[in-house]
Amino acid sequence: MSESNQLYRHTLECLRFEAECRERAKNVPCHDLQSGFLRLAEAWLALAVSGPDSHAGEGISEAGMQTV
Repeated sequence: MSESNQLYRHTLECLRFEAECRERAKNVPCHDLQSGFLRLAEAWLALAVSGPDSHAGEGISEAGMQTV
């Protein structure tokens, strides 16, 4: 896969996770969970913008993406 293809796929995946986090934030009643999902969304957006070789997503963990 070409580098531009990898970058495109990386960006799309990060933006999908960002959108998922924002949607989940809208659908949880707990303010703390809403804040957590919004923080994750911001981290995914930063990772999408900065690219796959950056360290912007170091705070994102699989545990942070589990279904609530």
